[in-house]
Amino acid sequence: MKTLEDYHNALPYRKTNDEKIGNLLVKMLEFYGLKDKFMEVRVKNYWHEQMGPTISEFTKNIFVKNKKLFIQLSATSLRQELSYAKDKIKKMMNDLLDEEYLEDVILV
Repeated sequence: MKTLEDYHNALPYRKTNDEKIGNLLVKMLEFYGLKDKFMEVRVKNYWHEQMGPTISEFTKNIFVKNKKLFIQLSATSLRQELSYAKDKIKKMMNDLLDEEYLEDVILV
């Protein structure tokens, strides 16, 4: 008759595959095709946090399509000012996302 220890020794042991929970979440989002939407939500939140209430007030819409950040503004003067800082905005957002996700910023 087998003892409990015999059964325990017969069990196959899993290899440890320690990984950070953040990396696992990103892999899961990629697997289910949700990474782009997740990044878009993060970009929207970062935009309002980083730009402050004044610029957020003039922002009508923000969305990401094909790794391009589209920003729709209601003030043409603000659009003109931000057009000079497109590279800075792209760099800031990519730094906050911890990866080179955005390829371009388009002001509408």
